[in-house]
Amino acid sequence: MGRRVNPHSLKTKIITPGIEETRDFYTGLFGLVVAEEWDEPGDRGCILAFPDGKDEAFIEILHGEARSEYGGLSLQLRTADLDGFAAGLPPELARRGPVERPWGSRYLYLTDPNGIDIVVFEGGL
Repeated sequence: MGRRVNPHSLKTKIITPGIEETRDFYTGLFGLVVAEEWDEPGDRGCILAFPDGKDEAFIEILHGEARSEYGGLSLQLRTADLDGFAAGLPPELARRGPVERPWGSRYLYLTDPNGIDIVVFEGGL
């Protein structure tokens, strides 16, 4: 193995033709903010971040012609108040849970506009 890199943040990229719908899903439900946005010929997208500015995790949304298959992928976001979060969700948004997990955490399952599984959880990692 070569030299080890010590990463300090994580960025997940979603390629989708529904860039606006996807951006609105993450900013509206989770309070993420647009950290960067661009619209150049053949290259349109944005990067979302947590509003606290800690720059630890990002979601990049990139415009693409075809939806990718995201089988097996889930994005998981931890909250200190799962019941409060769930109470603020739009009633038409499909969800499952909250479900008590064997290790004591509680999970709420959602799906984003691209079919990506979203888990919002409260408790330990």
